[in-house]
Amino acid sequence: MKLKVCIILPKLEIGGAEVHVLSLVKHIDASRFAVSLMCLSPGNASMEEEAKRYVESFVTVDFRLRRCPISFAKMVRFLRAGRFDVVHCHLPFADVLGRLAGWLAGVPVRLTTEHGKFLWKPWYYLALERMLVPITDARICVSRDILEIRRRREGTPERKLVYIPNAVDILRFKTPSRARAQVASEFGWNPADAIVIAVGRLEPEKNYELLIRAIDRLRPRFPSIVCLLVGDGKCRAALAGLVDSLGLAPRVTFAGTRADIPDLLGAADVFVLSSLKEGLPVSLLEAMAAGRGIVATSVGGIPETIRDGESGILVPSADVEALAGGIGRLLADEGLRARMGRAALEDVERDYDLKTIVKRIESLYEETYRKKVKG
Repeated sequence: MKLKVCIILPKLEIGGAEVHVLSLVKHIDASRFAVSLMCLSPGNASMEEEAKRYVESFVTVDFRLRRCPISFAKMVRFLRAGRFDVVHCHLPFADVLGRLAGWLAGVPVRLTTEHGKFLWKPWYYLALERMLVPITDARICVSRDILEIRRRREGTPERKLVYIPNAVDILRFKTPSRARAQVASEFGWNPADAIVIAVGRLEPEKNYELLIRAIDRLRPRFPSIVCLLVGDGKCRAALAGLVDSLGLAPRVTFAGTRADIPDLLGAADVFVLSSLKEGLPVSLLEAMAAGRGIVATSVGGIPETIRDGESGILVPSADVEALAGGIGRLLADEGLRARMGRAALEDVERDYDLKTIVKRIESLYEETYRKKVKG
């Protein structure tokens, strides 16, 4: 008999956690699991349509604070009617509502995955986390750094914490569909230009101001340097203003949200993560799968993933000179880029392959259900 699993998240949109969930529903063993997907709000239409091809059912509860009781009741009814065995909640708010709804609906197994540190949680949210411990069977942590935060700051017992990192579909990034020259042509570049890329939401924690200032410092040494910022967010206007003020408009391009990340990574020389804080960013794993030279700030789960000086270059956060130095070192040495890119690919194949990680999540579902229901 198949285990019935309901995955709950705020909404499907372009983001690391959401891409991870979509990958999970696409690759989970359909002969052993019947998966449904519940979103609190409408999201990216194309991602939703893709998800519907792989799940037993898809529901959006259109959650709004002013109609919280109605939306929450809808969640409970859906879970109760579906007679689910496992509810797996992703990201804050959804993981609180999902656990409560699952408990009230009588779902035996209740799991969560929070993909970032979420240090913003105020005291009352932390108190709520401690109150939810008895109805929580396991909390998946995508980095050991996050696991320690859940244990020390949020009071989750160690026996309920499980380290399972994010994953990437490696083959998709090893085989881009467009050549470097085609991608360069789209943005008006020369294929011989030094191409730097960053992928992620344009939000304060990603600290793209640091990257833009690093590009400005590298301009005299690398006259052909160009930078592609892939993603969108509330910082876009401010970052565009900084680019204009530094006279970098021809060199720094805002690509917005894109679906062709494998092609864009495949065309780049160096991938950069300039974040102030991170969990385990999916974009980093994608860059590793693409075999890119990587420069990243040494925050969150990144030092667990990148071996400094071997599979990439780690620099302190908020240090523009260090970031510029790391990027310049890779741009100046094609052999070093190639060696680090190969090492990064080997690491991601060994530790973060999607099929392996999905199997670990499947095993957690089955083992937790067996212990909880069958003793």
